[in-house]
Amino acid sequence: MENMPLEDASIDCVISNGAFCLAPNKEKAFKEIFRVLKPGGRMSISTSTMTAPIDQADGKQWPVCMRMFVQQDVIKPMCEAIGFADVLIDLSNSEMSFEIEEEENEKLDKNERVKIHGSSSDFTHLQDYDINAMCARVTVYGTKSQ
Repeated sequence: MENMPLEDASIDCVISNGAFCLAPNKEKAFKEIFRVLKPGGRMSISTSTMTAPIDQADGKQWPVCMRMFVQQDVIKPMCEAIGFADVLIDLSNSEMSFEIEEEENEKLDKNERVKIHGSSSDFTHLQDYDINAMCARVTVYGTKSQ
């Protein structure tokens, strides 16, 4: 996604449903989207974000995915600086952590439920955090001006 084998201004729409959060350089990936879009083209990029920086100086281990998430408040200005217009950050389905409906939950032994990264002793401190307060799934919309 940081180096698409496509010609400049050759695509009408770019869509990503979640893997974008793993792009090492988000700005480069957004610039690449802008490059391949035709004038009037649009993007819809779903990605995980951090709503606040994690403290990497505290000695705690953080999952690589969380270290790679982009800070939510930098996405819009970054996309606008690249040249995108009508940039919108949609937070309508932003929760990262949720409970399974009781009907499905009854099939699981509550002691055997596994949370993401829950089996690693490096990440037990994550249980002390409200992941929905730290992270959010967002969809970024934008267009390339005519």
